[in-house]
Amino acid sequence: MKTVKGVAFVKSKSVQEGKNGPALFMDLVFKGTQPNLPLQEVPARLWEGVDRVATTIQTGELLYAEGQEIVFNGETQLRLTRISPLKATPEEILAFIPKSTVPVTEGMDKLKEYLESLEDPSLKEFGLMMLADPEIMDRFPSAPAAKKNHHAFVGGLLEHTLEILEMGSRIAPVLGLNRDLLLLGLFLHDIGKCWEISSTPGFSYTDEGRLVGHMYLGCEKVAQVSRRVAGFPERYLRVLQHFILSHHGEFAYGSPILPATPEAMAVHFLDNLSGQVNAIRRVRPQDGDQWGYEKNRGAYIWKKGSDPSSWDQTPVGRGERKVFGA
Repeated sequence: MKTVKGVAFVKSKSVQEGKNGPALFMDLVFKGTQPNLPLQEVPARLWEGVDRVATTIQTGELLYAEGQEIVFNGETQLRLTRISPLKATPEEILAFIPKSTVPVTEGMDKLKEYLESLEDPSLKEFGLMMLADPEIMDRFPSAPAAKKNHHAFVGGLLEHTLEILEMGSRIAPVLGLNRDLLLLGLFLHDIGKCWEISSTPGFSYTDEGRLVGHMYLGCEKVAQVSRRVAGFPERYLRVLQHFILSHHGEFAYGSPILPATPEAMAVHFLDNLSGQVNAIRRVRPQDGDQWGYEKNRGAYIWKKGSDPSSWDQTPVGRGERKVFGA
């Protein structure tokens, strides 16, 4: 087993009852071992002495951790043997917070370009007014797209939205979709994340996020802004709200209604595609292996799969297994 020691950021923390008493479950973020390596998020568990230390550990702060890296149910975890809280400045804590590589000004300008390209006057005015809303201007650039599953970093919502807007703009003519509706649906589908998840260290759910969720919050903001557009048709409002309410695609995934238009179906699949690819890229290979486990789908991910130059170049028929039997 690999021993891990070092300073980590407490992204999440909960005390859960185990077979032998309380256990401390955390998600810890470690810095890479070298300056250019990315931050590493690791599930961590403490099984002994929880009552003594649990109240001293707080989400959004730093701690010193020691433990053994193990694989449990296919997932790499850290079985902790020692933890102790650390005092840290806000600047020191920020060094452990994952951030988007998309520059905020550049990203917001690109988002505005997409909205300015809409042809329907009412939809264009609405989209630009939505973007100019003070709450959205304040929250959207730094909001994470999720707490954990995908684009779970500062600026993640902006990065995720730009990805799917680019895809939507390209596929609209291929599939004969209404580009105006598709792009607005993609922009709006997760807008409620601005209020559901805090962008402060730890990315905790807000009270209103837990009470009503990002779909309701998004629909509420869309209705609010629609009243500022003179003569904005109510049917337009309902179609835009439909994108938000149906974008999870299936009842089993928390969608209160199913996609009812081609554009709504496209919003669902493009959102899912961006999220799944990002989740796969975040998977860490297990020690000494090039395979990692993606917990949400229960799938093993080959970390070399996108780099043919790293693959074994032995010609067909000359490897250990004779593919064609000759």
